[in-house]
Amino acid sequence: GYLGQGTGGRNYKHQLERICKTWNIKGPTATFNVAQNMYKSFFDLVDEAQNDGVVDVNEVLELMKAFVEMRPQLKKVETALEQLERIDLSKKVDELDDSLFDFFVELNNGFTLPPKPTGWFSGKKKKNWELHKSIKDNLQKWTDDYNNQK
Repeated sequence: GYLGQGTGGRNYKHQLERICKTWNIKGPTATFNVAQNMYKSFFDLVDEAQNDGVVDVNEVLELMKAFVEMRPQLKKVETALEQLERIDLSKKVDELDDSLFDFFVELNNGFTLPPKPTGWFSGKKKKNWELHKSIKDNLQKWTDDYNNQK
């Protein structure tokens, strides 16, 4: 399974991918709405991840992948609004981007790495721990980069 699978006809992951792949510049308001729709679709995925009360490491990885796919498109919307001379709307898109990073900073702050497994037969546990460590390292890098940019 994957994040967004259990939403039936409203598959959030595919909805986010569709918005990212099919948007185009229209008027300023319609273009700004694209950014809002991306943002909403991303947080629909977050809500789904939290549905069972636990956000596991695979769900965090899916959210990170969705963000990596979405962010360049969000920045393109921001640039398009600047070209349409709507700096006010462009700044709002930048605020949405900041809000997404704030989400990942909070996720990083709450992400605790389990103790590293030891022992002869801990191959699968070690792989799982390495996945956790990789995700934690990436979250920390995103957090550091974001905080250094401010």
